[in-house]
Amino acid sequence: KGISTTERLNKIKKLPIEGSLSKGTSQTSKNFQWFGETIALATQKSSSIPIDPFPLSLRQKIEPHIDKARIKRQCALSAIREATGTIEYDEVMESFKKYYSSEGSLESDNVLSLKSVLLKSFGLPQSHNLSLLHCNKLCKNQVLHKFTKNFTSFQIEYDEFVRTTCAPVVEAMHDCDEIYYQAFPCLRIIQPNEFSIGPHADVTYGHHPCSINFYVPITRIGDTSSLFLESRPGSEDWHPIEGDLGHIKFFSGAQAMHWTPENKCGYTRVSIDFRLIPGQMYHRLKCGGSFPGGRRDIFRGTKGYYNKCVKKICNKSESNFLWERDGPFYTPDQRCGFPWTVKDWKQVYEKADNE
Repeated sequence: KGISTTERLNKIKKLPIEGSLSKGTSQTSKNFQWFGETIALATQKSSSIPIDPFPLSLRQKIEPHIDKARIKRQCALSAIREATGTIEYDEVMESFKKYYSSEGSLESDNVLSLKSVLLKSFGLPQSHNLSLLHCNKLCKNQVLHKFTKNFTSFQIEYDEFVRTTCAPVVEAMHDCDEIYYQAFPCLRIIQPNEFSIGPHADVTYGHHPCSINFYVPITRIGDTSSLFLESRPGSEDWHPIEGDLGHIKFFSGAQAMHWTPENKCGYTRVSIDFRLIPGQMYHRLKCGGSFPGGRRDIFRGTKGYYNKCVKKICNKSESNFLWERDGPFYTPDQRCGFPWTVKDWKQVYEKADNE
């Protein structure tokens, strides 16, 4: 804590390399390919990871994964810069950095309504404890399967939540008249011993560099059940999102790296996450997919992933306004991730039975 990223990396490089393979070395001491497994073994499968300070020995273990993510992020951003033009790109990115690049959080009782409608869409009673979803082996797949058939009420509630709770946060950072927002959120159900995703910045998947990620826990979240992130792009001051129902975290997820360890907590984490983009930045940056190191922006390329809301003045007073959706609801597709990627639920159930 209190040292620069460069100083951290120099300290990592000076540490002895542990677990490298040579002739006669046991397979149990190797550097594991998978990020979640790497962290689990380095922390002896602990349910928590120290963050103040974040252990240098653990930094060394995850450094190969982090370094790949750094390179991919830089390549993706460079491709967008080339596609957009240097002057335009630098102007947009400087503005984003000035107003939107740091993480923040807020508390909102509006999350209670989201949880209530989600439980209904799952076909579960309001009293059901989602943190114990893993106690029934098949429950996760069953509720997600139901959700794909019964998502409309949740979508309406979510859309209201974004426009009344999240859009004002973006507007407060820097005045804007329109905001693009993810039409349907990504839903995460991470049970004990499950692993979500390794180090990355969302721009390496084709997302707009000026995306602001909102992360909303539906159950309590913390320690290894959580998402770890850096407070701003390049800081690498890894820390988990911690909180309970009503806590909302936002950060520049397209540029700030984030990752999850294996969930070694004794409870299931349920959360939703989604992206908002200030309207004045949405169109100015071009897709870098046709340039070296770039990724195709499938999220803006085809309609349905983003909706737009516009600021509507009420009662002829500029201090009294609301955010109104401009366009229809869209049916979620595979760009929203699991369970929308499932083509055959029978195979999903069979796989679960065999595990």
